[in-house]
Amino acid sequence: MKQFLKTSLIVILVLIACISAPWLLLYLGLSAGEDPPKPAYSYGEFPFYLEYEINGQRIIVDDKVIVKYAGIGLSEGTGKYIKWKQTLGSGNKEVILFEDGESETLIFTIRDRDYHLEENEEGNKYDSRPDVYRKARKENMRSVEVMTERELLKYYKIKLIKFEYGEPLKKRLAE
Repeated sequence: MKQFLKTSLIVILVLIACISAPWLLLYLGLSAGEDPPKPAYSYGEFPFYLEYEINGQRIIVDDKVIVKYAGIGLSEGTGKYIKWKQTLGSGNKEVILFEDGESETLIFTIRDRDYHLEENEEGNKYDSRPDVYRKARKENMRSVEVMTERELLKYYKIKLIKFEYGEPLKKRLAE
């Protein structure tokens, strides 16, 4: 019986080592890499203006995205990267266009504005209109999909009238 327990314990330890060793090696390799350079700015405010109509009622959202430097992250896909925390100035987590109880929500996604705080090597403009995501829940199933403006109008009577970013405020140089 003691021999069986010893053998079982050894087999379990070997299995754990075989399963965890590749992940441990990956982590050690990535964490040994060089940290990305700290960004020139560690804080930014990006005001935006959204005007839309739902069932004939015009709604205006005048808010700002606040982006703060949150340190260095580690991902097996990209290695070390700069982490950012993004919130809305209003205190809301997201801009909700439509909500039907617990079953359906339409969210106007403000893309990650940290893009403007990091160096943009490609020189691309990042001021296109954000997407609207439809999050649906039905019993134990959940789905997320991007909605076109045509679908918003057809299924929800929502018309996006105007969206624009204001002048960004960048401050607090990283040390």
